[in-house]
Amino acid sequence: MASKRNNFDRSDLIAVSALLMSMLALFVSIYEARILKAQHKIMVSQERNAVWPYVDGHLIYQYTDKILIQYELENKGIGPSRIDQTQLSINDKVIENYDQLSKQLSAYFPDSVEIDLALVDMSNQILSPEEQVQILGIQISRFKNDIEVVRNFKVTAQVCYCSIYNECWYFEDRNEGKNLPCSD
Repeated sequence: MASKRNNFDRSDLIAVSALLMSMLALFVSIYEARILKAQHKIMVSQERNAVWPYVDGHLIYQYTDKILIQYELENKGIGPSRIDQTQLSINDKVIENYDQLSKQLSAYFPDSVEIDLALVDMSNQILSPEEQVQILGIQISRFKNDIEVVRNFKVTAQVCYCSIYNECWYFEDRNEGKNLPCSD
């Protein structure tokens, strides 16, 4: 009859310690994987923030021998910005094209007034960091009560712009500097 073995010999001790070491290595690997995943998220976030565009617009009025009204877009961010869509409005009436702009302006100003226009479609254009682009320029000869007319002249813009990672935001004059994600 074979005798029962009750005590551990060296090979059993080595096998148990190898099993414990393997389990410890497994837990360390899982912990390292979690740390690497968190680091990857941080790196991706930093990478996206390093090229974050921030488009802003502003209206400029100048009164000299002529009246100059300009609307400019500026990329105040640290990365390039692709302009996806732009929409300009004058007194809440959307400007579709140059001819429509000319017709809209003739309703506000006397026929005798000379008007020079510049309208730039920025759709699918790139704005570099700190770049400014004039998208609307109106130059008007002076006339009687011109300041009153121009005071009631309101130009607004709505712009959807995107980063190089195709993350898009929406700029509108009325959103007080809080650019929101674009809706498709």
